[in-house]
Amino acid sequence: MLLLYIAFNVVLPIFIVMALGYALAKFFPIDLNTLSKLNFYVFIPVFMFYSLLIFKPGNREMALTVLFNLILAAVTFLVMIGVTRALKFPPGLAASSTLGVMIFNSANYGIPIVQLAFQGEGVAIQVITITTMNILTYTVGIFIAGGWAEWRKGLITILKLPILYALLLALAIRGLSLNLPDAFLTPLKWTSDGMLPIALLTLGAQLGQGGITLKSPKQLWITVAGRLLIGPILAFLLISAMDIHGLLARVLFVSSAFPTAVITVIFGIEYDKEPTFAADVVFITTLLSAITVTGALSLSTILF
Repeated sequence: MLLLYIAFNVVLPIFIVMALGYALAKFFPIDLNTLSKLNFYVFIPVFMFYSLLIFKPGNREMALTVLFNLILAAVTFLVMIGVTRALKFPPGLAASSTLGVMIFNSANYGIPIVQLAFQGEGVAIQVITITTMNILTYTVGIFIAGGWAEWRKGLITILKLPILYALLLALAIRGLSLNLPDAFLTPLKWTSDGMLPIALLTLGAQLGQGGITLKSPKQLWITVAGRLLIGPILAFLLISAMDIHGLLARVLFVSSAFPTAVITVIFGIEYDKEPTFAADVVFITTLLSAITVTGALSLSTILF
């Protein structure tokens, strides 16, 4: 009964809005660059800023969230290095597969799921995960895709991330115990409320403009299993080892089951690391996440 409730009341609404974006991209010319910029520079930073001001996660929760995601990324990286070498993945596929398992969609997909499933404090926890994942993406992710020579470019990119400054500004306002007037909070709330549908429409449109080739099926399904199954297993072991409980444990566990992020396709194009394969991984993990995320949400209420 719980599984059906989650499937119909949390996961299905997400996929309905994504399907609208997918259909729009199939029947009309959609400027994904503009949509992505709206998400990246307006809706997600404002959402993060507003959420941290309103819900105010504790310092311990924030520290544990950052530490958990850093350790999970490191363990996942080591596991995938072992898997890709043992199974003799070609170099380009090995890099793309490792990225596909490590880097999950914590924002466009993650925020709507967490908002519907946990709301309030859970959303604030996810905001910290997004910031951590972005920093990992533009450091470790660039190292995997482009090598050591690209690290400087990654660090410069981090300094340009609007979400980083939204986070720092929100923490500064909290630390100084400042109260923003309604004239500022009201437009922040309006913009924050628009994040969920815009993010899902964008994600659906991105999937709609891409295709699926099922290139390198063996490596593809290993990567999909790594993201949707091995990821949550590693997360559960790490949560248990770190003795994390309650809402924080549930949000972190569910986040680990999210599909591969679209940025992996962009890295594939930029550094010539199997972009078609990466697009297949994003598409299939997103579709199958309807099942795995539903299961992760159900398990989170039992395990934690």
